[in-house]
Amino acid sequence: MSARTSPSGLGGPSDESSLLDKLDQFAPAPLKSFDAFPKLPSTYKSRSESRGFLTLFVGLLAFLLVLNDIGEFVWGWPDYEFSVDRDAESFMKVNVDLVVNMPCKYLSVDLRDVMGDRMYLSKGFRRDGTLFDIGQATTLKEHAEALSARQAVSQSRKSRGFFSLFKRAPPTYKPTYNYQPDGSACRVYGSLDVKKVTANLHITTLGHGYASSVHVDHNAINMSHVITEFSFGPYFPEITQPLDNSFEITPSPFTAYQYFLRVVPTTYVAPRSDPLITNQYSVTYYTRVLEHNRGTPGIFFKFDMEPMRLTIHQRTTTLAQFLIRCVSWAGVVGGVFVCSAWALRITTRAVTLVAGPSDEDTIAPTPDSAATRASGLRRKWVGGALRARPASGTGQGRVVRQGNSWV
Repeated sequence: MSARTSPSGLGGPSDESSLLDKLDQFAPAPLKSFDAFPKLPSTYKSRSESRGFLTLFVGLLAFLLVLNDIGEFVWGWPDYEFSVDRDAESFMKVNVDLVVNMPCKYLSVDLRDVMGDRMYLSKGFRRDGTLFDIGQATTLKEHAEALSARQAVSQSRKSRGFFSLFKRAPPTYKPTYNYQPDGSACRVYGSLDVKKVTANLHITTLGHGYASSVHVDHNAINMSHVITEFSFGPYFPEITQPLDNSFEITPSPFTAYQYFLRVVPTTYVAPRSDPLITNQYSVTYYTRVLEHNRGTPGIFFKFDMEPMRLTIHQRTTTLAQFLIRCVSWAGVVGGVFVCSAWALRITTRAVTLVAGPSDEDTIAPTPDSAATRASGLRRKWVGGALRARPASGTGQGRVVRQGNSWV
């Protein structure tokens, strides 16, 4: 008996295929291209936290590279050179600006050097009556270690072109704050030329230490002090020295403060400026409370000269070099992005080798299956799938790869 064909023409697979072909012939072109499951362009990427952090990292790194070039042009960088001090100068300046918690009429300022010479400096420095106020000073114990030459220069410079570090008029000391002719405290300040040898600068009270016709009552002695400026060489207020803006307080009248300073001749050489020949120093100190008639209360600065010289050259990039770097910034940023992209590809490839390819990963496997762990590990590094197309007749689906995207 021959097989019977259905009148509707739907009796078998061949009839179904021919019917679909006939329908396709009558369908308009827009309808043929219609797809209920829209596809993403091949340039689309799935988002992930790892790619977001990588973008932020690359942007920050590129910004730091650009900022470094700008900083080298504006401020430059220091170059250090050590040599034997061959300076034939036999004198140097000592710059002092401090406040002692005693009236000026009770104080004596003297200097004695290793040659045995004594200088009576009470009239060499200016002395103004004032009130004792520590202001913004800090105790020397809380002070940071002696500032390096690089820090000193960085605090001195402002900007390139509009400010010249060394071409300035000779500065003057600021007027005395809270000036009172008969104040309870005394400001001692000024600059003097002294021999370039080991010496000791003393600030003591009359009748204690050096012979004097006046003897200060013990209850009136108070050697608490605030040091605003203590430096050697040309007075330059923007260069910070270790003792600047420090103070010491004592309740005992018989207290001796001893500062030991090691002075290093220093030359600063800035672009398009004359060299600045000055000095910097390191300091150690101790405080001692004396017994009556067992010592001299006062403030003592002992300084020794080092035989070496430090030369600091402030290097900067030229305008032509800076412009060339400006042009190369695009290449630098592009290079950072290219290197980061390769790093991401290598990482993605390594994760794929460890976790297995995800083309065959199922979308809805059991939670404890190995496929779930592999797919989760891959999504952690390179992002999750954009969309999954379920397979007909099953509860699971497969990921279909199209171009560079997952659909």
